Amino acid sequence: MIQVIHRAFDILEFVARDRNKEYGLGEISESLGLNKGTCANIMKTLVNRGYLDQAGKKRGYKLGPRAYFLTGSFFLKEELLQVSAEPMKELQGKLNECCILAVMKDNMRYTLHKVSSTQELQVITNNEEKHVYHTATGRMILACMDHPERELFIQKYGLPGALWKGVVDKPGLIRELDRIKEEQLAIHYDGAHVTGIGAPVYKNTNVVASLGIYLPEVRFTGPLKERIYSEISKAASLISEKMT
Repeated sequence: MIQVIHRAFDILEFVARDRNKEYGLGEISESLGLNKGTCANIMKTLVNRGYLDQAGKKRGYKLGPRAYFLTGSFFLKEELLQVSAEPMKELQGKLNECCILAVMKDNMRYTLHKVSSTQELQVITNNEEKHVYHTATGRMILACMDHPERELFIQKYGLPGALWKGVVDKPGLIRELDRIKEEQLAIHYDGAHVTGIGAPVYKNTNVVASLGIYLPEVRFTGPLKERIYSEISKAASLISEKMT
């Protein structure tokens, strides 16, 4: 078991030498002196967990998003900002509501980019970190983690308590996260007459960020509600396509 762990770290360290290069399976196994089949099995697990990234079949491997976020280094920040700027500008133009792009580190949600509304009555957000449980974008990212990652998060940071109204135990939390993941939308009413909506942003099969819209609760009604759901989903999908 220890040998397998050593080999996994050897692979990650080898691929991390140049984060912009795609390394082939043969190059990795030969350089590390590993059996090709053994190397492939370890790398498959690393891909599934998000620590390696493979653009497609018969393509090379690069470090995946979980490897970057594990160290607290936001190497994806530049790419996220570059591909999201125009879709977020267009989204704000269509809805004229505050739009943000957020990522998650530990138990906190961080805002990478914001496009403000020009409405007379609008939500003024800042870039301060907030607990994942207390934001639509944070809940969205957490919901799309695989089950082992979610379990580790809950073990480390506990249940939401007052941060998530209606969630009183672990089964209830899991149900809510599963529902959010299935719907690919998270909605949060913060108790101060503000509504937040979050949609996932993917890099290949891994959620690396969340696109959010924040607006006064009084406007989150009728046809506008359905339009927000549609437009934020389309914008998040467009950003995801650009990330891929």
